[in-house]
Formats: sequence, C-alpha cells, structure tokens
Amino acid sequence: MKNNQLNTIGLRVVTVSCLLALAPISHAEIALGGNNGWEFSTDGSINGFLVNESSDAVPENTAGGNISGEDSTRVRTGLLPAVLGFNIRSPMIDGIRGNARIGLYPQIQNAGTKNQFGSQIDLREAFFRVEGNFGEVLVGRALNLFQAKNLLTDMTLYGVGVQGGVNGGGTTLGRIGYGYIYSNFNAQMRYTTPNMSGLQFSGSIVDPSQIKGDVAATETDMPAFEGELSYASTFGTNKVQAWLSGLWQEASFTTGGDVSARGIAIGAQFAMDNGFEFLASGYTGQALGSTLMLDSDSLDSAGEERDNDGFIVQAAYTMNSTKLALNYGESNADETDADRLSGVRHISKQSSTTVGVYHDVNKWLKVVTEYTRADNEWYGEGSDQSADVISVGAFFLW
Repeated sequence: MKNNQLNTIGLRVVTVSCLLALAPISHAEIALGGNNGWEFSTDGSINGFLVNESSDAVPENTAGGNISGEDSTRVRTGLLPAVLGFNIRSPMIDGIRGNARIGLYPQIQNAGTKNQFGSQIDLREAFFRVEGNFGEVLVGRALNLFQAKNLLTDMTLYGVGVQGGVNGGGTTLGRIGYGYIYSNFNAQMRYTTPNMSGLQFSGSIVDPSQIKGDVAATETDMPAFEGELSYASTFGTNKVQAWLSGLWQEASFTTGGDVSARGIAIGAQFAMDNGFEFLASGYTGQALGSTLMLDSDSLDSAGEERDNDGFIVQAAYTMNSTKLALNYGESNADETDADRLSGVRHISKQSSTTVGVYHDVNKWLKVVTEYTRADNEWYGEGSDQSADVISVGAFFLW
C-alpha cells in the first residue's frame, strides 16, 4: 500500500504575528488611530518559490511517509502561506487593554492542474486578548502551545524544507514530520502569566480533537489541555531562550474503551553577539502522529497508541544582512504488535538535512535559497526512500 497522505492535505501553518516578532528582518505595521485611543493596524507577507524535487519512488506495501515519489517543478508557496492580518487595539481603561486579530492565510498555487483551484483564503486566526497586571487571557482560534516554539525557531520557516505533496494547493512541510509535529490552530481559552524576569507560563483549554490512525477514537467528553513554560533573557549582548511544552487529551471509541494522547517538547536557542546561533529542540509522547498531530497514524489497527519522538539541531551564522544556516532533524514512530502482524511496513523514521541562505535585501524584502535532502525509512528490509529539493524564492513583508 502506498501512502502519500499529504498530496491532499493543505497544511495550515504558523501565525505571522508571532513569526515576525522572531524574525531578524524588521517590519512596519500599517496603523491608524483615533483621538479616542482605539487603533487599527494591518500586517502580513507574500512569498513565492521555484521548487525542484528529484525523488525515489515510494516502496511497495508501505504505510506513511511524506515524500511524494514524483519528480517535479513547481512555483508555489513555501512553508509559510501568504497572510493578511487585521488588528484592533483598545485604549487602556481601568488598567485593562484589549486586542483582537483576524488573520487570512492564502496560498499562491493551484493544485495539480491549471484549473484545479487549490489556492484558498483560510481563516486561521480569530481571537481576542485581554491584558493587564494579572497577565493575559486569550479566547478564540490561535496557534496551539504544544511544539509551537519548536516550529517557530526552525530556519526553514522562511523557506521550503521538505516539500511533501508536490501536487497540492497548500504549503510545504519545512521540517513538519522531520523534527517536530505540526501544532496547528485551534479554538482555545488561554491564560499567560506576567513576565517574571524572563520567565512565563501559559496554559490553555483547547477544543478537543478526534484521535485517529488505522482506527479512530471519535468521542471527546473532555477538552484537551496544553501548557508552555518559557524563559528568555540576555547575557551582555548574547540572547538565550528555552522552553518546555506539553499536551494531554483523551478520546473514546464508540464501541467502548478510550485512548490518550500526551507529549512533552523542549528546546533551547542561544544567539551570540558574533553572529553565531545554535538551537536544539525535541519531543516525545504517544498518539501524537508522525506529521499531523493526533491524526493519520496516531493509532494502530488495534486501537493502541503509537509512540513518537523527534529532534532538531541547528547552527547559523549571520553576517551583515545574510544568514547561512544548517539543520538536521528526524521524527520516529515505534512499530506496534498490530503493525508487525498487519503485513504492511509502517513508517519508522523521517529525517532531513537542510542548508539555506537567507538574505534581507531591505526591511521589507527577503530572498531565500535552500537545499534539502529528505530520507524516509520503513520497518522491514529494503524500505527506504530519498528526495532532493532545491528552492529559490522571496518574501515581501509589511
């Protein structure tokens, strides 16, 4: 059985309001304000890449894996879609300020044919925040906490990385499934503490998901819970950040019995004043899935949770307005008893190495080129596959 699950899935990736805050390139919001203290602003970006992929065929009798098995050339969106964000900010009244954001996220390419309209306007953010001395409360649809910083610190965020399905109308994978699992955007209620000398905690009650794989646990009578403990500081002119995030959720089968998905993720990033930057992050858990969280391959055919883990190591050097970066990452899934008895070879490891050059032409224009080598391995003899991906593109940011 061949399984190219991402040919039909348009991944929904990352809030630009968070991304621009982490990026070295600066941006300018377009803001309007009135005498009554209310403010309106917009921000966003558009990107496009020329992507060439040379790929081995998918091995026979396999399940899982995100390399398409096709040679291709595309003009497409990278890991980030385009975005247009609308922001409303209230005046400070009685020590409380409100913010609201709606983010629209389209891609630029059609799906496989000229008239297969895969490009779409996707509403990924719709939330408001209330801020004060007590911290911050967020209500609405926003990027989840678990593994969010693992994704946001990945250098391929502003590139292509692993392409995934070559005929889709969505984004590329970057390192999703190759070092972390996609956090996604979900409805939630979140509390974040005030910043305590660089230390912060966030906890969220999240709209629960079905937990799916070869079978699906579809009944959810409890919400999901996610949390993140983070620390950020400067030591002289050096910068450091570290984080720990977690996820827990249960779901039940209609025929009886339940399963639980749980995981932890960690990471640390150190940026030196001489231009060097180092990053390491990882995760472990059960029923997390190999690419899309709690989906596709979280459970085996007997309804047992598969164990998952992965990591990224990354190094970069920035000189003037140009960053040279290299990273490696992998995601692993354990084989269960039911997998061994099925006669189908399930995915074991997905790994990739990316080298990239990211140059800020000015405050609103970034050009990027990357080379990625992706490798998939399945359980059983002779079950592997590789792909080489070369990309060049640019971002317009505001």
